[in-house]
Amino acid sequence: MHIPDGLLDPITTIVLWIVSITFMILGYFRIGNLFEKEDSEKLIPYIGVLAAIIFAFQFVNYPVPGGTSGHLVGGTLVAIILGPWASVIVLFLILVIQSLFGDGGITALGANTFNMGIIAGIVGFYLVVLFVRLLNYTSLKKELKVTIATAIGSYIAIVLASFICGIEIAISGTIPIEIAVPAMVFWHILIGIGEGIISSLIVFYIYKTKPDFITTESILKVK
Repeated sequence: MHIPDGLLDPITTIVLWIVSITFMILGYFRIGNLFEKEDSEKLIPYIGVLAAIIFAFQFVNYPVPGGTSGHLVGGTLVAIILGPWASVIVLFLILVIQSLFGDGGITALGANTFNMGIIAGIVGFYLVVLFVRLLNYTSLKKELKVTIATAIGSYIAIVLASFICGIEIAISGTIPIEIAVPAMVFWHILIGIGEGIISSLIVFYIYKTKPDFITTESILKVK
C-alpha cells in the first residue's frame, strides 16, 4: 500500500497532503491531552515499542501490479491502544522513516498517511467501536467482545484503505481503474486476514494483562 513517488498526479498529491496535515495537527493536540492524563514516563517508551511493532508489521511487502505493494498496516491497532488521532501521528512518523529507505515516496507521504493513518487508523477504530456496541448485546466476556470487534474492524479497514489507494492511483491517470482497484483489493482481502488475527491477538493479550494500557476504554464502552 506504500505509494511511491510519481504514481499520483500533483492535484491528488496536494489534496491528500492537506487532509493529512489537518488531521496531524488535530492529532498533535489530542496526543497532548493524552500526555496530560497518562503517565508520560510510561507512555513514551510504550509508543516507541508500538511503533516498532507496526514498523515490523509493514516490513514484509508483496508487490502489487502497478508499482505499489501489499502488506499489514496496523493502523487500527495503534488507534485502539493510543486513540484514533494518535494513529495518524504514529503512522506518519513510521512512513517518514520507511520513505528514507525507499519504501514509499516522500512526496506521497500525504497519501500514504491518509490511507494508513486516517482510513486504516481512524475509520478502522470507529468500525471497532461500532462492532463493540453490537457485541454488547451478547453475553460474551469483555475481552472477547474487544477481540472480535478488533478482528472485524481491522479487516474491513485494511480492505477499505486498499480500495481507496487503488482509486487514488486510478484518478491520477497512472493505471486504469479496472487494474488498480482489483489488484489492490484482491491482495488486501487476503492480507487482511493476517491483519485481523494479529491485531486482535495483541489487543486480547493487552486487555487481559494490562487493560489500563488501552487508552480508548472510555470510547469503546465495552459492557
